[in-house]
Order: sequence, then C-alpha cells, then structure tokens
Amino acid sequence: MKLTGVALPLSVLALAVPAAAQTAAQDYEAGVAARQAGNPDEALRTLNRAALVDPDNADIRLQIGLACLAAGRLDEAEAAFRRTLELSPDYDDARLGLARVALRRGEYDVARVELDGIRQPHAEADALRTQIEAAIAEVPWRWRIDLVGSYSWVDRLADWQSATLVVQHRFDERTTVGATADATRRFDRADIYLEARVDHRFAPGAYVHFLVGGTPDAEYRPQRQFGVGAAIRAHGGPYATVLRLDVLQAQYRSGDVQTVTPGIEQYIDSLAWITVQWINIWGRFRHESGWQVRGDVMPTDRLRLFAGASDAPDLDVGFAIETFSLFGGVSLDVGNHLTLRLSFAHEDPRGPADRDTLGIGIGYRF
Repeated sequence: MKLTGVALPLSVLALAVPAAAQTAAQDYEAGVAARQAGNPDEALRTLNRAALVDPDNADIRLQIGLACLAAGRLDEAEAAFRRTLELSPDYDDARLGLARVALRRGEYDVARVELDGIRQPHAEADALRTQIEAAIAEVPWRWRIDLVGSYSWVDRLADWQSATLVVQHRFDERTTVGATADATRRFDRADIYLEARVDHRFAPGAYVHFLVGGTPDAEYRPQRQFGVGAAIRAHGGPYATVLRLDVLQAQYRSGDVQTVTPGIEQYIDSLAWITVQWINIWGRFRHESGWQVRGDVMPTDRLRLFAGASDAPDLDVGFAIETFSLFGGVSLDVGNHLTLRLSFAHEDPRGPADRDTLGIGIGYRF
C-alpha cells in the first residue's frame, strides 16, 4: 500500500491486511444473516462487498448464488454457483444450488444431472430429487389434442372456412411429436394440408424443431413443405430474451417459395412478453418482406390475452400478397385439462377484398 510519494512502513501494511479481511468476514456474516432473514437485496450488497476484498472465497460465492436464487435472478445464481465449483470442485452445496436453478427453469433432466454429481450423502439433495420426480409426474400433459375452426367474411367474394386438428405426444420433458390436418376452403376450392413435426430441447434454453408436410392434389396450399426452426434463450430471469429463426422450403402450384423468419421474444416479466418477427419470402427470383409484432399478457395463470399487427406477404391463396393485419384473442384454461380459445383478425390485402376472420378453438391435454 502506498501514498503518493510516501512508502508506508511494513507495520502499517501488516495492520491493513487483517483489517480488510476482518471487514470481509463481517460483510459475509451480515450477508448470510440478511439472506436467511428473507432480504436477498441487502444480502447481495454486503456479500458483493465481501467478494471485492476476497474474490476467490468459495463460501462468499456460494452465498451470492443463494441470494440471487432467492431474488429470482437465475442466470446470476447459476454463474455464482459455477464460480464456486471452479474454486472448490467438491462443494456439494453449489451443485445443489445449480439443481435448484434448473428446477426453477423447469429443466428437470439438468437438475438430475447436477444432483448426480453429489457423491456424499446429502439430505437436501435427496429431498430435491423427490421434488423433481413429483414435478415430472405433474408435467401438464403427455397427450394434447387441439381443434380450431375459423370463418372468414371476404368482401364481394365467397367466404372462407377452415378446420384444423393437431395431435401431439410428449415423450419426455425434451421431445414432443405432433401431427396436423388442416382443411381449408378458399373461393369454393378445398385443400387438406397434412404435417408431421418434432420439437426437441437439446440444451437448457435451446430448442429446435423439424417439420414436413404436403397437400394431396393441392389447389393453393403447398404441395410439399419442409421446415426447420430454432429458439435460443439469450438470458433467463423475469426479463428473458429468446432469439428465434424459422426456415421453410415449400412447393406450390405457382412455384417454389422460401421463407426465412428471424424473430425475438422479449419478456417484460414472467407473465408478459412481446414478439417481433421479420418475415422474408423468396419466389420466382423475387424477394418480399414484412413484419409482425405481437404482445401477450397473462393476468392470471389460466388466462392469456394477445394482440398484434403485421404488414407482410401472405400465402393463404398460394402466392404472396402483401397484407396488413390487426388481430387479437384470448385463451382460457378451464381446469387442468381443457383450454378454450377465441380470436379475431382483420386483414387488408393489397386488393379489393378485405377479410374478417373469427376463430374458435378447444384443446384437451392428458
């Protein structure tokens, strides 16, 4: 320690180092007490102060992780627990903390992997294993059936109708497979589009899906269609950000069409989020693009409201038509198995025929 132009004597240095260590120890004890008293913000203030003095102290890093976990700051909690294990690889409480973070995220397989790293008998780890198995047993559904019907009033032209049946099976918390049959009528011409899809979570916060579909004797729906998509959670917590990308290759009677749609989903808190998409379509060496913005909010854990707008190419009639749309709807869970949905959209394509569409849906999961 040195003042400008003045070297401090060794006796002063010897006194300064124990004093700093004593201050860090006091901050550590105060932080633990604040966390145990249910005040994680105060705990983090004192624990972070202690970490500035003693950055390689595994106990301080563990307590920072526990305080972040109590505050719902899951990404920061995970980072603190991992730093604890870097400093002390056999610190079982840090692995237990990582398991609790994964459980809060619903990543049950990740939580079990972290618990498997605990080699010594640990009562809290055993209790958490039981909690994880109970959570897995209460997975909302293994099978899900959704039926949606819609009717569109088209200005000065024949009205449109559609009916969609989706059946999904969740093998585990990672993988879901589904099949879709979508029957539509446009201008007195009918198509039935069939699709198979697989969704898979290959890492915490990282998802991918694959789909293949087609329409026998297609009039305006895709004759063949292949698609892939991915979603990556950039960071978690109540203000999570999810990056998305969807790519489709489709063959219509009018020619091949490629669709590339990057997007971002930003959570305002855990019960409200905004999704923005940039829609790009290529067909016959022509590129068209547009956007869609949608907001979702859940006033309760059973009620979801959404509304949005888009100005983008629409392929409902087999070729791209620039269309401006306003839409909104509501989804209500009735009990633990039944969901009811209602939606409405007004579409204004670049042409003479505006459309108003009413959609009604029902879903059952078991």
